[in-house]
Amino acid sequence: MSEDSWLPVERLEEHAIRGESRWTGRVLLHTGHRIDILIVRLQTGLWAVRNRCPHRDVALLLGRLDEAAGILECPSHGWELSLAGSDLRGTPVIERNGKLYMRHESPLG
Repeated sequence: MSEDSWLPVERLEEHAIRGESRWTGRVLLHTGHRIDILIVRLQTGLWAVRNRCPHRDVALLLGRLDEAAGILECPSHGWELSLAGSDLRGTPVIERNGKLYMRHESPLG
């Protein structure tokens, strides 16, 4: 893992939502901005997205998740958002030595 390509997730908190684990945290981007993220487990691994609906600006933590399809439903208005699509622009997350890291090339911020 190159130190330049992964950002450590700070303030990591685990949440049990509908019997599945999700995590919220914060990352410091290379621009100096901090963003709040949501990490979910899909069939392909861990993924991070900005923890805000791009339409209603509400937290996505409680949204319904389709792990197989990589779809997260906004808990406010019910829109189904692809984690890899243009609305959420998700990015991979890896675990190393008990810590989570988000790929920094993500346009989340």
